Amino acid sequence: MNDQVVMALREGNHDAYAVIFVYYLPRVQYYINKLTGSGAIAEEVAQEVFARLWENHASLNPSVKSLTSYLFTIAYRVAIDALRSKRVRESYCSEQSGRQEETVSTEENYMARETYRFVRQIIARMPSRQREIFKMSRVAGMSNEEIAGRLAISKRTVENQLSLALKKIKEVLA
Repeated sequence: MNDQVVMALREGNHDAYAVIFVYYLPRVQYYINKLTGSGAIAEEVAQEVFARLWENHASLNPSVKSLTSYLFTIAYRVAIDALRSKRVRESYCSEQSGRQEETVSTEENYMARETYRFVRQIIARMPSRQREIFKMSRVAGMSNEEIAGRLAISKRTVENQLSLALKKIKEVLA
């Protein structure tokens, strides 16, 4: 590589650009790969580096030493930007997946509350004795024998009333 090729690039010569591209591309990609640890990022960043080289060709210093510094400085800056962008994307994706879990949890909570509200309405429409037996069993946690003893009815009556209450709830929810 010589200063004449860089001077030709500065003047907009496409052939000079191609020579510089072929000469520096492997070096720039290697450098970026070492910085980022990713071949995919290295390829992407190298393309950006050479795009910027062409965009700014008219303002280049016509020395090879200056061109080399320019390319590796741009490579460093673009690679750092790519790493930051990657980190932001990963953080965003992680945050969004957490929000999806929160959304599912919120939806599940909503459905549970609505189901509970609906079941309470069904219970409220039950005959008074059936409702009383159901609440003693499911809300107070009393056994069938305890309910029968407290209400002075047979254990079998308690079982039948609970069975009817649960059947109504299942029918309505199904």
